[in-house]
Amino acid sequence: MLEETRQLKKDLQGVQGHIFYYFEDTNKYVENAVAYIMAGIEQGGQVFVAENSRLYCLIQDKLQSLLNSEQMNRICYSNNFDFYFSKGTFHPEALMKHCRQAVDSLVEKEVPVRTWGHIEWGKEHKLDREIEIYEKKLDQMLFLDHIASVCAYDASRVSESLKRTLLESHEFFMTDDEIMKV
Repeated sequence: MLEETRQLKKDLQGVQGHIFYYFEDTNKYVENAVAYIMAGIEQGGQVFVAENSRLYCLIQDKLQSLLNSEQMNRICYSNNFDFYFSKGTFHPEALMKHCRQAVDSLVEKEVPVRTWGHIEWGKEHKLDREIEIYEKKLDQMLFLDHIASVCAYDASRVSESLKRTLLESHEFFMTDDEIMKV
């Protein structure tokens, strides 16, 4: 188990591409987010993180013990609900425009860019089609801009059909313990 964790952290340092993270364990999720963000910072890059405030506090606490203030300033945080539902609903076209603005501000600095996005929605919403459209458009943008990106989904909230769709629109599939090319 410890060896799997070490290997995953090593893999996260070098991975470039669009990653579908299907997580089940919140503690491992936080550790993996920290490892991914650290790798981007250690490579001299900027990292955009869209995360809920509860989990970001846990991630930030760990990062603050590992990074100095200059390095912490290279992390751009947005609450994931504010980011993904900025127009009141998960609207792929508006969201892509919002993503483009967030990424462009980082790309302009001419340093490597990584993103970490935790996609969540309320129980009353069924967003499979909207997520499919968004992820396919995002995949094109990431490819063109050479950006590494993790799209994290809680496994308990992802239907089998959505999982298949997400596997089709990502280059890598990640679980709490491993990452593999799709």
